[in-house]
Amino acid sequence: MTQSVLRLAIGLVLLVVINIVLGSLDALFSGEFDPVRLRNGAIKGAVVAACFVGFYMSGYLNPDIIAIEVDGQTVNLMTAANLALLTAYALYAKDVFLKLKDMILSKTSGKPPDDLLENLEGLEAPVALEAPEDEEPPATDTGSE
Repeated sequence: MTQSVLRLAIGLVLLVVINIVLGSLDALFSGEFDPVRLRNGAIKGAVVAACFVGFYMSGYLNPDIIAIEVDGQTVNLMTAANLALLTAYALYAKDVFLKLKDMILSKTSGKPPDDLLENLEGLEAPVALEAPEDEEPPATDTGSE
């Protein structure tokens, strides 16, 4: 049972990271990226993961001491910790799935954010990589002689 819970916990951490990455990409594509919000999301994800680890460890160390009522059912702390971990996993998995669905079905506008456009004003566009007008284009080998 401990190995399956460990896998579930690692999966939950991965889902939290994926959720943050997808949210950041969505904000970047929509031109609303905020590094402070990214930092706060990463801190929140780390705190949530640490709290789940602490909650699970308290249930592991004292499985039968505390009884908790969950939806009318009395369970010990270890069972409650497992239920909480499983619930969080399911919620994050659903959120990641919805973000992936939205990202797959959405079209990117290709329009850079306004502040980037403001920074680019006054810069000259790069010269196209074309042959000068006085040169002939290189001959192509057709393969037949």
